[in-house]
Amino acid sequence: MLRHALVASTILATVGLSDPAAASTIVLSNTIAPGDAFSNSGPTNQGQAVGTSGWYYNNVRNSGSVGISTTLPHNGNGSVFFSSPSGAAKADIEYLPNAVSFGGNYFASASLGRFQDLVSFGYEWYRVGTSTNPAVQHPVLRVLLDLDGNLSTIGDRGGLVFERAYNSLPTLTDQWVTDTIGASTNLWSFGLGLPFADGGYGITLAQWQADSRFANAVIIGFSAGVGSGWDGSFTGAVDSITWTLNPLPEVFVTEVFNFEVRRGETAVPEPAALALFGMGLLGLGLARRRV
Repeated sequence: MLRHALVASTILATVGLSDPAAASTIVLSNTIAPGDAFSNSGPTNQGQAVGTSGWYYNNVRNSGSVGISTTLPHNGNGSVFFSSPSGAAKADIEYLPNAVSFGGNYFASASLGRFQDLVSFGYEWYRVGTSTNPAVQHPVLRVLLDLDGNLSTIGDRGGLVFERAYNSLPTLTDQWVTDTIGASTNLWSFGLGLPFADGGYGITLAQWQADSRFANAVIIGFSAGVGSGWDGSFTGAVDSITWTLNPLPEVFVTEVFNFEVRRGETAVPEPAALALFGMGLLGLGLARRRV
């Protein structure tokens, strides 16, 4: 996918086009309407592939739920809907290149490119007003990283997280909100072999990229999710997840994903049934000739 996108982006750069929305990819639910609702009542993270799209319902535990459904349709007939009934619940949807399952949860085994080449990422999100968790919380968006770029070691994996609360922005309810994370956006860290939220919550994307510890970091995915220590219940959704990389001078690779519910499909007749149908038509034609 990255190779194809790179070629397409090179063409766009050559002819001077710059509309990333034209390359939007539709990710379909596993089931037809009302769509998916992957859940796990146990305390151990579990996941499920979303077809062969490269997206996964992941890190789901303690009755958290996530799925592409018609509950809060946006930009079409669906979006990724989340339900977190308690502070112990968690649920994510993640794009993970060449993901492998380990104990039922999924982990990337490849990268999307260098962290230094990340220009921006973003999404649209929705917080249902009846949610009882703190009013500043909404579905977060994360860029997932491997700090040293060596995918054979996993102790330095983690990511950077966007939340409006740390960017002096209000958390709105009962409406779709668009957020784009760029060079001046504050992000906090988790994992990466660093202290939790290392450096606090006021470090921008550009500052993280300039940090010498991130010189070899690679992107191992993008993640949107809810829960994990939230106090109270939450329902909401995300859609139109996007990111842009600049791997070569004048070359920008943009991915845009729109999540839709698979529509019911008309059954395709089996070959034998088609043959019988053809014989029936032939017989009808012969009968008409005899008349």
